[in-house]
Amino acid sequence: MAASSNERPMCPVCKHRMALARISPGERGLEERTFECSTCGRTEKLSMPVDPLKTDAVGWLAGELKPPN
Repeated sequence: MAASSNERPMCPVCKHRMALARISPGERGLEERTFECSTCGRTEKLSMPVDPLKTDAVGWLAGELKPPN
């Protein structure tokens, strides 16, 4: 089941749109999104890439990285 950050996936059981229930941190560079179907109650978890400019990586990008001499 593939979904972009803007769309809600279809439930594989009843084919209705699933709702985003929660977002949790995942492996480095990813977040885990949990979708729930209000029709049949099924839940699905998807790992989605995180935009590095919207995370704590901004501090690293803005400060500590220096070009070689």
